[in-house]
Amino acid sequence: MGWKHFLRNAGYRFAPQLTTAVISSRARAHSAALVKEWGLFDLNQKLLAEVGHKVVGGPFEGMALTAAAETQHVGPYLLGTYEMELHPWVERCGRERFSQVIDIGSSFGYYAVGLARMFPQTPVVAFDTDWWARRAVADMAAANGVTNVAIKSKCTPEWLARHLQPYALVVSDCEGYERALFFGPPIPALATATMLVELHDEKPGELEAMFRERFSSTHVVEEVSGRPTTPRVREIKGLTGAELDRVSHEVRGPQSWVYLRPLTRREAS
Repeated sequence: MGWKHFLRNAGYRFAPQLTTAVISSRARAHSAALVKEWGLFDLNQKLLAEVGHKVVGGPFEGMALTAAAETQHVGPYLLGTYEMELHPWVERCGRERFSQVIDIGSSFGYYAVGLARMFPQTPVVAFDTDWWARRAVADMAAANGVTNVAIKSKCTPEWLARHLQPYALVVSDCEGYERALFFGPPIPALATATMLVELHDEKPGELEAMFRERFSSTHVVEEVSGRPTTPRVREIKGLTGAELDRVSHEVRGPQSWVYLRPLTRREAS
């Protein structure tokens, strides 16, 4: 295990809230710096000038983005190409009913507010240890007129054990903290939860194997890895083809996710 992993894990053990806040803030600052360094900020501005400030594609089409969102690499969110790998799962979730939606690591609220619009009668709880993110989620909720979003700082296994309702939807992108949330003492309500989790492996495939071992008796577990390129979803008059390809694609390294769907009675028997 490298020093970075050692220090991160030590931080999670002895000062989890501070460690997570620092990691989240640094990741946001790094992402914003790359957006400017790579010339994506100017391309995003050209895109916003042409299509406006509402998402034009994907499962959250029509959702309004705010100024906070636009400090990030907003193109993939605006065009609906952000995490396209997950769209079939998100759309599948949209056909289900949930008692509660939990978004762990909400950033500016793309999923929290998108899902609040998708499930307007369902309580949504958005967690993020970054103060900027919590304020941004509140702004996004107000801009979209949703009133079913509660905003909190730290999600812990203890909070989940006390407050997670049966048949909830859990979306998680928490920079490695998924180890503490999902692999500590069993949390009964997770047995019926639908879960979509971004993985932050220390070794390739390690966390997927851990999810399969922990949840295979209660869930169907699917995995998907990040795509190398993004298909062009529409033409934008103000951008060349090469510029559109750049503004559609996310700034990120290799990534993978798992989707856990509770077994049906027939599958469980």
